Amino acid sequence: MQYLFNENPVVIDRELATVIGLNEAIILQQMQYWIKKSTHEIDDKTWIYNSVSQWKEQFPFWSESTIDRTIRSLDKLGLLFIGNYNRDRRDRTKWYSINYSQLDNIMKNAFSQNDECNLSNCDNAISQDDPMQDVNLTRPLPKITTEITTNNNTSSCDDKSKSEKTDVIDFDLVMDAYNDAVENRLPKVSKMTTARKNAVKKLLKELEQPTFQNLAGYFYDFVDNAKPFYFGENDRGWRADFDYIIKPSTYLKVVEGTL
Repeated sequence: MQYLFNENPVVIDRELATVIGLNEAIILQQMQYWIKKSTHEIDDKTWIYNSVSQWKEQFPFWSESTIDRTIRSLDKLGLLFIGNYNRDRRDRTKWYSINYSQLDNIMKNAFSQNDECNLSNCDNAISQDDPMQDVNLTRPLPKITTEITTNNNTSSCDDKSKSEKTDVIDFDLVMDAYNDAVENRLPKVSKMTTARKNAVKKLLKELEQPTFQNLAGYFYDFVDNAKPFYFGENDRGWRADFDYIIKPSTYLKVVEGTL
């Protein structure tokens, strides 16, 4: 029996997957495939529509929660326009169009930045606008065991003697990812204390790849796999919270399926 290329294969661009994530690249490419076949032209955009269950028919190897999470990730990156053009307004099936301008910005910024050089002080540097905030979502978080250094405003590209250490983790994005994952089922987090920042760094060391995508995926995995006990269905009324979920011991329970 053959298992390769019996159907049209799912094709992705490796650079795109590197920047926005593998799942995101797969779904975005599939949306592009259907957009090219679509005749739904509204507000100068070409639209397609599908429910999560309909997307699952195209991606049977994923759960509906994974598909929903990936589409929300694309939306958070600003790569999608999402609307509702159903004739019956009670029909909540979502319509999608791709934000090609944002995609172009993300890809250009991802591959054109020079992190080792302060462009404003380099004679031979090509100037560019500061990257959009959304690009932070597209870059893997560096290993926590090493902190990157950046030159201060008085140093040149070749002068490494004057540098200051900077924290490479965008903790606001970590909070957003957690709050998106738990929705209203668990307490939201609104402030990253020093203790919480250190705990996040410790947790990232436990991940197979310490990236923002993997950390966000872990938050969703906890919500998807945790028993009702963790959502307050116990005799104490206790609920898991951010501080509990970012413990490495909790992560180990999720990985081993003992939660």
